[in-house]
Amino acid sequence: MKKLLFLVAAVAAGVPAGGAFAQDAPVETDAAPEAGGVEASAEDAAATDDSATAAEKTLERDLAMFWGKRREVKVVQKRQVEKDGRFELALTGGIIPNDDFIVYYPVGGRVGYHFSESFSVEAAYAYSFQSDSGLTDFLTSPDGADLTRAVIQQTISMYYNIGLNWAPIYGKVSLLGMKLVHFESYVGLGVGAANVEELVDSSNPNPSSSIKPAGNVSVGFRWFVDDTINVRTEYRHHFLQGPEISGGVYTPAELTLAVGFML
Repeated sequence: MKKLLFLVAAVAAGVPAGGAFAQDAPVETDAAPEAGGVEASAEDAAATDDSATAAEKTLERDLAMFWGKRREVKVVQKRQVEKDGRFELALTGGIIPNDDFIVYYPVGGRVGYHFSESFSVEAAYAYSFQSDSGLTDFLTSPDGADLTRAVIQQTISMYYNIGLNWAPIYGKVSLLGMKLVHFESYVGLGVGAANVEELVDSSNPNPSSSIKPAGNVSVGFRWFVDDTINVRTEYRHHFLQGPEISGGVYTPAELTLAVGFML
């Protein structure tokens, strides 16, 4: 590279591009290499040569800065876990707290395949355990409104879907200054179905079962424990048709904690 710098500087100084360099300082062509066979760099030669003009010295500095930037190396930290071409199994548990009448506790599993470091496809299933909210307890209690459960128009018993996940961000954080934890963030889009029980007639408190198409969007983090195990934290928003009586769109929001195993 030093020889190349010397050659570029010599040519730039000797070729009359505009006539300034050729007239100001003729270039000696019979210069011999330094002792030991090591040629001085073009920048050092211009700095120590009394015959070098100010324009030549400026040129050498500009060339040094140019090649210095070209030689800059951007270091990309190797991923702790490579996912490309691997399957992943996950056990999930979560909560859906935004229904007025029911608090859901979905428990299930997921299986996915990573066809690159950034993209994966994943199938999910969950069964939803249910608990009455404080509002339901009040409405159905003899000491409260003393209403029937007919006021609860739709509940989810289970759901299953398939989705595409994109993980654009990979990084690491310091855990209490003692350990570096590698992580990635991802967003997802999925379609599927949900098994629901809904009230079809307000005069009949016994609900009927049906399957409704559903979709979801999600955002989450995958925290890597090692090459095999990871912990996932996720927010997932579901969309499905509301009860036939009231219509609209039912939008349960799910907070999930999962343990994943890379195969």
